[in-house]
Amino acid sequence: MKPNSMLKFMFILGAVVDGAVAVSWFLIASGWKIPNILNGYIGTGPDYQLAMYGGAMFMAGWAVLLAWGALKPIERRDLLLITSGFLLLSVIIEFVFFSNMLGGMVFVFGVTKRLILSVLFTSAYFYSLKTKDS
Repeated sequence: MKPNSMLKFMFILGAVVDGAVAVSWFLIASGWKIPNILNGYIGTGPDYQLAMYGGAMFMAGWAVLLAWGALKPIERRDLLLITSGFLLLSVIIEFVFFSNMLGGMVFVFGVTKRLILSVLFTSAYFYSLKTKDS
């Protein structure tokens, strides 16, 4: 697969996933009692809704940023490495600070998704550096 195509696919994949997370967080912020798509946590109250609204705004912005990266994937491939770093950081923070609140299969599934995406984004980034077609 050509590096340009692989990077473009990864950018689009990231934009779709982040967009889905943003929509789910906007729903939580609107009062829907649904689990957080990343870790399965079901929070309540206006403080949690406000936090989800703020998170949704940033996640929507990151989805747009990744979609923008798909327009020039070779030139903007560093965004995938940054995204990968934040995915890993989110997993580490959940384990260090919130492990007493989180757990179960939904949490494991959310961590697994983020780790797989992180590996895919990092692999695509380094693959694009090693090939001569880029």
